[in-house]
Amino acid sequence: MAVAAQSQSTRIRSDIRVSLDCERPMQVRNYSARVNFDGVLNGDGSANADLTFSGFGLSAVVHFDARLGRGSQPAPGGSSQLRVLNPHALRGIWSLPNNDLMIDINTSGSSCSASIRVALKRGHREYTLWNGNKFYYCSAVRVLQTSCSAQ
Repeated sequence: MAVAAQSQSTRIRSDIRVSLDCERPMQVRNYSARVNFDGVLNGDGSANADLTFSGFGLSAVVHFDARLGRGSQPAPGGSSQLRVLNPHALRGIWSLPNNDLMIDINTSGSSCSASIRVALKRGHREYTLWNGNKFYYCSAVRVLQTSCSAQ
C-alpha cells in the first residue's frame, strides 16, 4: 500500500543477519546475530519502530518514535532516534558509547530496501553492543544478509 494520503500507513519489516568478532568479555569469531526492524511509517510524517538485536548472548530491544521536533530518547545502553527522511524513508539510529548502528529503510509501494551500517565514533577502535546487562567489545561487525517487506 503506498503512502499517498495522510491517513495511510506503511508497515515495514526488515530482517538483517550480521557476523561479529568480539574480544571482551569473551572472545568469539564469526558469530551470527540477527537484527529485526519492525516499524510503521504514517502518512502524516510520524513513525514508530522496534529494533530487536539477538544472538551471541545479546538480546536488546530498542523502541523508536518519530514526531516533528523530537530528538533522541533513552535506549538500552545508549540512546535512539528515528528520523523520517521523506514520506517513503526512515532512518533508525541506536547510539552506543563507541558507535552508532544505523538502519535505513526505503519504501516504494509494497516493496522496500534496507541497509545497515555500524559506524565507529571518533577516537574509538572497537564496537560496543549491549546485551541488557553488560557491553560486548567487538573488532568487527559484518552485514551478511538483508531483507525487507512493506505493506
